Amino acid sequence: MSRSQTGDKTGATNRKVAEGVYRFGTHRINWYVLEADAKLTIIDAGLPAHWSQLDQWLDDNGYELDDVAALVLTHADVDHVGFAKTLADRGVPVYCHPDDVPRLRSHPQNPPGWYLRNLWRPRFFAYALEMLRDGVRSVESLADVEPLTDGDVLPVPGEPRVIFAPGHTAGSCALFVEDRNVLFCGDVLATRNIFTQQEGDPQLLESADDNHEKAKASLARLESLGPVTLLPGHGNPWSGNIDTALTLAR
Repeated sequence: MSRSQTGDKTGATNRKVAEGVYRFGTHRINWYVLEADAKLTIIDAGLPAHWSQLDQWLDDNGYELDDVAALVLTHADVDHVGFAKTLADRGVPVYCHPDDVPRLRSHPQNPPGWYLRNLWRPRFFAYALEMLRDGVRSVESLADVEPLTDGDVLPVPGEPRVIFAPGHTAGSCALFVEDRNVLFCGDVLATRNIFTQQEGDPQLLESADDNHEKAKASLARLESLGPVTLLPGHGNPWSGNIDTALTLAR
């Protein structure tokens, strides 16, 4: 039995979404902990206020910060970079695709046009308020990161394989943990519409994509992975054959 399944007094094990995988954040924004061989990989970093969730979970489950071997960013949008600088300052290597490094170095940044154009939507406005509450304006930039390369199996706990899938951002990636059939898809796919906040089938983020046509074309890079547990940046987990997920998204 892993340490994450023992000694938990706060219900943190209720966040378990796959073998050795734990979901954090809020019902609008997700980030994950991947556990392997008594070490941890953090997948995405939410918003700055989410740091306390990680700190508490480490303590509740008998881990130290030294057990965090890496932070891997699926992309460099502000609601995925949150506490990355905090980890980097403590010596944790941060991985990001080179095409998203300019965005990573630009934080905090002004909100994009699509964001401002959707503030009239009540549920999206609530999402915007949540981001302000949780420190979106205090996300710090990072200059030095480890590069993600398409096809690489990362030398971090869980050994996720990088699948480069640009479109939502120039450097968007998915991360496939083959021995658990887990796909961390960042914002390549979502199961929650960020504008209406409705949960649903796997979908693209449409007007929130930097290049929607490229994002749609990148779905082909995920084909033939077989049965997966899909873990998006926004929305609940989805389980099934990846090709079914892609058909729904298209």
